[in-house]
Amino acid sequence: MRLLHGKPLAEQLYARSRERSDALHARGIAPRLAAVSVGADPAANTYVQRLAARGNRLGIAVDEISLSRDATERDLTERLERLGGEPGIHGVLLLTPLPGALDEGHIVDHISAQKDVEGMNPFNVGLLADGRPRFVPSTAEAVVELLKFHGVVLRGARAVVIGRSTVIGRPAAYLLLKEDATVTIAHSNTRDLQTISKGAEVVVVGVGRAGFLRGDMIAPGATVIDAGINVTPRGIVGDVDAESVSAVAEALSPVPGGLGSVTTELLLRNVLTAAERQQPD
Repeated sequence: MRLLHGKPLAEQLYARSRERSDALHARGIAPRLAAVSVGADPAANTYVQRLAARGNRLGIAVDEISLSRDATERDLTERLERLGGEPGIHGVLLLTPLPGALDEGHIVDHISAQKDVEGMNPFNVGLLADGRPRFVPSTAEAVVELLKFHGVVLRGARAVVIGRSTVIGRPAAYLLLKEDATVTIAHSNTRDLQTISKGAEVVVVGVGRAGFLRGDMIAPGATVIDAGINVTPRGIVGDVDAESVSAVAEALSPVPGGLGSVTTELLLRNVLTAAERQQPD
């Protein structure tokens, strides 16, 4: 079995983004991302720390804006709208999941579509569904970019995406469809998941449950992309039971070492794209 490491692709993406960032700075434009969080989520905090470190290498400032866990929906939407109106902020990222009774489906409406670097605003979601992606959730985009980078054939392939979240499952399915794969989305109410997943050549899992996907759930020779991030006493692990899956799969993206670095570089690339588009012609 081969491991689909993300580092070589991340380095390639970084080199291209470095050139674009240098060009913006030469014009006096300092790309800036605002990462907004509510409450303390260990997985989200790890992501922000990685974003800030990688952004610093690229010359992209990352401002971490933390609201308390008891922040109201109005507090959050007002902050998002304020950031949308600040010319010095080129990208706005809302870290999810949100705590308590905050309605993510309504709140994302208040992220400026022009600065929505994680593709959460309904306008950008609609463009993706229509096959005209502009800003796409970076983890979902990383799934497809990693598969393509490692030469996995997607045209005509049977693909199953396990999980229907708005940041991984659904957008990953749209992107795989755009690559001419035949896509099935499975979720918590899917009947006989094992039969469905064993019929796929490509399996993507992002459900937030450590060790969820086992070797007896995939076909021999399948390619598996682990999009899960779970903070455990053992450290960060994915949604795949790596030991059993490795005995069956032809290829697997490891956690850590798979999607993470690619996701970060794609998100930062979106910040550069947003900054370029916000400049007058």
